[in-house]
Parts: sequence; C-alpha cells; structure tokens
Amino acid sequence: MEIDKPYRFVALTASREELLNLYIKLYEEFQKIKKENEQLRERLKIPPKVRQKQEEKKASGRCKPPQEWGRKQGHPGVTRSKPVVIDREIERTLKACPSCHHRVSRSQDVIEHIQEDIVPSRVIVTRYRRHRYFCRHCDHLIEAPYAPDEIPHGHIGPRALITMAILKYHHGLPGNKIKEVFQGLSGLKISEGAISQALGRLSGWLKTETGHILEMIRESSHLHMDETGWKVNGKSHWLWAAVNDRLAYYRIDRSRGSQVAKDILGEAFKGTLITDFYSAYNKLSAKQQKCLVHLLREMRELKARDAPKDYLLPHRKLKRLIADALRLNVSREKLNPLVFLKRRIRLDERLIDFACAVYSNKNWQRLSKRILKHHKAILAFLDTPGLPSNNNQAERAIRPHVIIRNRSYQSRTQKGADTHATLTSLLHTLELQQRNPLEELQKAYIHHRQGNEKTILFARA
Repeated sequence: MEIDKPYRFVALTASREELLNLYIKLYEEFQKIKKENEQLRERLKIPPKVRQKQEEKKASGRCKPPQEWGRKQGHPGVTRSKPVVIDREIERTLKACPSCHHRVSRSQDVIEHIQEDIVPSRVIVTRYRRHRYFCRHCDHLIEAPYAPDEIPHGHIGPRALITMAILKYHHGLPGNKIKEVFQGLSGLKISEGAISQALGRLSGWLKTETGHILEMIRESSHLHMDETGWKVNGKSHWLWAAVNDRLAYYRIDRSRGSQVAKDILGEAFKGTLITDFYSAYNKLSAKQQKCLVHLLREMRELKARDAPKDYLLPHRKLKRLIADALRLNVSREKLNPLVFLKRRIRLDERLIDFACAVYSNKNWQRLSKRILKHHKAILAFLDTPGLPSNNNQAERAIRPHVIIRNRSYQSRTQKGADTHATLTSLLHTLELQQRNPLEELQKAYIHHRQGNEKTILFARA
C-alpha cells in the first residue's frame, strides 16, 4: 500500500517510537474503515424501499432537543381555556399606598386572575321518614312513596355506590384503595367486604340492563369477539368480549369452547363476526371476517426468526395481496361497481392460487392450509362497506381487563365474576355511547331498586 507523502517523510526520518505510534494510528483508521464497509454491505442487502422506510422511521422517532419542544417560534401559545361559569368573585382594593401610606386615586385598571380548585367533599347523611296512613275505604295501612333518590333498605347511597363501581371496574382500583379514597376525600368509612357485597347487589339489580345489551348485540350488523384468561378462586376461566362501536358485552365462563360463543350470539345472529383464527370460532354458522392484523403479525414474527430464502418469496406475495385488498377497499367509492367487482374476483383467485400452491417451507405449508380453509373469511370485508378488516376493537376492549388481572387476584367467587362482567359491560357501553356513567347508572339503579323492571338505559342500537 502506497503511503501518502507526509507518512513517507515520517517513515524516513522518524524514530522507532514515532513509527510505532504511526502504525497504531493507521491500524485504528483501518479498523474504522473496515467496520463502515461491513455496515454498508449489510445495508445493501436490504431492498431500497425498505431501507428508505427504515431511515424515515428512525428519523421520525428521534427525540428533539428541549429547545425545539412545543410550538415553533412566533406561533401563538396555548393556555388553559377560561371557565364559562364563575362561582365566586373576590375584589381586592387599596385605600392607601403600602409603601408611603398616602391615599391613592381611583382604580385605574383591574388585573383579573381566574383560579380553579376543588371543594373537599363530605358525607351527607339523609333520614327518610315515610309516613303510613290508615285508609278506611280499603281497610288497611298505606305508605307514602319512596323519595326520588331513596334506595329501599340500602345504607349506601346511589352516588357513592356508582362511584365505587367506576373506581373498581373503570380505573382498576382494588378494594383497599377504594376504601382509602372514600375515607381520605370524604370521610366515608366502609370496609372492603362491604364494598364487595354492595357491588354484588348493584350488579344484581342492573342485570336486566345487561340482558338488554345482549339482545342488541345479537341484532348487530357486525360484531368483534375475543377472549382472555381469568381466574375464579385460582381456577382457570375465560373472559369473553363481544363488542362493536356502540355496545360491549362481557362474560366470564369456565369454558373456552365454541358453545360459549354460540350462547352469546344466539341462533338468530345474522351479522358478520370478526375474530382471530382461534379454532372455537370455526364451528359457528355466522359469516366471519378473520383479522388480517393477526395474520400479518404472525408472518412478521416468523420472518424475524432468521427466515430461510424459501420463506421470503411467499411472504412478499401474500403481503402484497393483502395490501392490494386494503387499497381496493379504500378506493371503493371512487371505482365503478363493475370495476370493483372484477378486481374483487381477481383477488379471490389470487388468494386461492396462493393457498393451493406447493411450498417447501414448513411454516407456509401450515399457513397455506389455514388460508385455504378460511379464504372466504379473509377478504369478506370487501363484500360489506364499512366492515373492519381487523379485530382491533375487541383487543382494545379486553386490554382494561388484562390490566385489572395483572393488579389483582381477579375473582374469588363466581358471583364476583358475574359482578365484574355485568358492571364492565354497562360501563364500557356507556363509554362507547359517550354518556356519563355516574348519572346514567345512578338513575337506572334507583329505578330498579324502587320496583321497576323495565330497562331504561339503552335504546335499540
């Protein structure tokens, strides 16, 4: 290797020690160039489009320095919006200067400052006195009706009880934390056992509302369904979720078999069921859409396990087919119906050809059998406008239960499991419909405790 002029001059005039330092410097530069060369070789193995996406993702995920946080310089700032209602006003005035104590002039200006705070809550104890009278015409005693907010034979008021349910089943607080919250913020003393028993009674009175949710679920045009593990007194059970964009229904059962799904859907379900590839759903007669996100995720995980060459070509082929189907669904409104139908039929043909092909890779031998078995359910979203191609809604519905499961021992009794299923069904449905659960559940609880059986929470969805 030819040495540059400076190095050649040093080599002729330098001492032994200087030559050794030069050698070390050159060796370090060589190792650095060698490492960069290897990195470039690895990058060249990645297709250009994939490499560009990786670089864009890496650049977008890079954290900005503190001086670049927030809005750009010159843009108007954002502050907390001012309240519409002012509960109280406090005027602060001066009659004399605080420095020299001389009289001051009339007020020249007013500086306004709005501050929001919370008022410490307190327990309100109410004694209801219902008078009884004797009716000579009927010849028996009659009683005055219940007050609008009275819970017959109930020692805990409806607002406190619904707040407990929200803290436990929406925010995921255990019984001991709920006890501390009530005692610390309002002074209400209640034991963990009393909380559990009160919530059980609450769910019993509101079960008719959950039954109404189940009826509407069975009449839905489409429904997402999924299941996750749950413990009842340490024994394995399963929490089933059936949800759409307006309704949510949960059930905790010992079985993970198809019979539970059949019981939830009923015999008259005519909508489309969106699920993953779990085998229990194969025995259902309803039309189905299989979750494409689950399929793509499994393909990606198999590829990440140092996939051989015979895996990559089918992977790209199926991934491109799914991408074409999703693009066709997006452009549905822009296309002529005959053009859309022609492309839809062509996608079906491509999917069947892919499933019937012969593969040397064992993963594709397994996946191709699954695709052939469910080929009608993989592209079913193209047949119904607005039908989702994934089961993300059921995954999101189950996520809060997984968080509660990880923070607790789940349920100690079957009654506790039924309470969990009933109250989470009501809370999640009200959340999906953007309604206030505190006010709505309080109204329904009083309604049913005072002897009314008619459901009042949910209209037909």
